[in-house]
Amino acid sequence: MGYENINKEGNFFQSSLGDYGFRVLEAGESSVAGENFRAIQVIEAAEVTTTTQTGDVLSSQSLPEGGTVFGKFDTVSVVSGVVLAYLAS
Repeated sequence: MGYENINKEGNFFQSSLGDYGFRVLEAGESSVAGENFRAIQVIEAAEVTTTTQTGDVLSSQSLPEGGTVFGKFDTVSVVSGVVLAYLAS
């Protein structure tokens, strides 16, 4: 699954606000191979690691409950806590 073209504002909002669904990831879980993500919303304070081909990665980053990180993530792994990872397409 690839990233949808987000040159149009509406496409970005569709993917980052859940139009394509999301994965609930808890401590010790990682995203499904081949899926990509546009946003990570923290449900319970979490430590998260991501990979991406564009920009910086999160490496064992502590994120507060209620926070959201936007980006183009190839993988999302949760060390502790609970997150919603929003599918890119």
